[in-house]
Amino acid sequence: MIGNAGATEFDLRFQIFGIPIRVHPLFWAMSAFVVWQSADDPKLKLLGVGCVFLSILIHELGHAVTLRRYGFPSEIVLYMMGGYATSTHLSTWKRVLVSAAGPGAGFVFYGLLRGIVYLLIRSNSEINDATAYCLGLLLWINLYWGLLNLVPCLPLDGGHIMEALVCRYFPRQSQTRALQISILASGAVAIWALQNIESRRFLLFMFGYFCATSVIAYNETKGRR
Repeated sequence: MIGNAGATEFDLRFQIFGIPIRVHPLFWAMSAFVVWQSADDPKLKLLGVGCVFLSILIHELGHAVTLRRYGFPSEIVLYMMGGYATSTHLSTWKRVLVSAAGPGAGFVFYGLLRGIVYLLIRSNSEINDATAYCLGLLLWINLYWGLLNLVPCLPLDGGHIMEALVCRYFPRQSQTRALQISILASGAVAIWALQNIESRRFLLFMFGYFCATSVIAYNETKGRR
């Protein structure tokens, strides 16, 4: 998650499976930014924001349900493109599983959607523009965003998985090692995005930001030694 999501009077609050969920207003703004160029029709853009919301919520529920399975309380906060912090008291492999459960939930949802698309095609069902747009966007988000989330850079899920494994198997200077990996991974994706900036502008911004914050944290870590 980028930054801290302070509570506002405009937050949307509800619960699913007894898990408190809070949606910060900036989440809607970022979602609109992500889907803005995906359609010309304003109604489709609004549906696109709903698709982003559903996909990110399913992702975060994967984390939260798994965390509660291990006996820890959880709360979901949707802010920018983010979620919530997991407990540091989990063992290495539980931390890995909790982190992987988010993308995993998205991949399961992707599989269900692929099944629906297959049935629609087999039955020769007529699909209107709005349905086709939503299905296409949901498939794209839950597959490709899930894969990007597994890149081993902080604060993505792949970064948390990497960090847990580094702490477990390379405890000496583990924080420094994790940040070095995060810098290399996020920097590599940012350079890749730069090769086609017109279509990868958001990726360049996101992974460039992750790389910069990892560099700052790395320098602070060196300064404390």
